[in-house]
Amino acid sequence: MKKSLLSGKAVELLEAGAVIITGIDIKDGIMERAQVYFASENEAVMDIINKDDLVQNFPDEGVYVLTTSSDGKNGEFRKLEMFEGEEDMYFRTDGTHEEVDEFSNVPTVTFMETVEQFASFKLKN
Repeated sequence: MKKSLLSGKAVELLEAGAVIITGIDIKDGIMERAQVYFASENEAVMDIINKDDLVQNFPDEGVYVLTTSSDGKNGEFRKLEMFEGEEDMYFRTDGTHEEVDEFSNVPTVTFMETVEQFASFKLKN
């Protein structure tokens, strides 16, 4: 998908009440934190949430993961599935039911937080 098509699809998903995940921190196969976007008062809002937050507030409208190809030229939204395992709830985008969290090819929350700090830099002329 081209950049403009991704933006249009993001608007469509958010307006429908879906959540978009743009970053994930996973440790030992279990999600620790997610960077999410959702609609609030006609705006897209970003928040960092933990696994329990996602499990308890998983919207009926769906959760989508913004993925990129390895060359960074293409992207897509992959629907996230939540399912119950023997000991926990798990998340996957690949259609399997292996009892580890899988969010496709997204950067870490830590990386995304670092990139977002760029906007606050005070630069010398």
